[in-house]
Amino acid sequence: MVSKSVTILSFLLPIAMVVGTSIAIYFYQYSSFVLLFLFSIGGLMLCVYVLILRSQHHRSVR
Repeated sequence: MVSKSVTILSFLLPIAMVVGTSIAIYFYQYSSFVLLFLFSIGGLMLCVYVLILRSQHHRSVR
């Protein structure tokens, strides 16, 4: 059995990729490169933060 969260994430991943790509194209065409760079760094930092929280949660459960 696959858990519900994995199933939901597998359906949301393509949607998130399309939205992210559309935002990146919009910023590339209509905004400065510095602003796009700052948003991408912020997104990467958010992803790292979520991964750290998830790894701490798994450590505390075990």
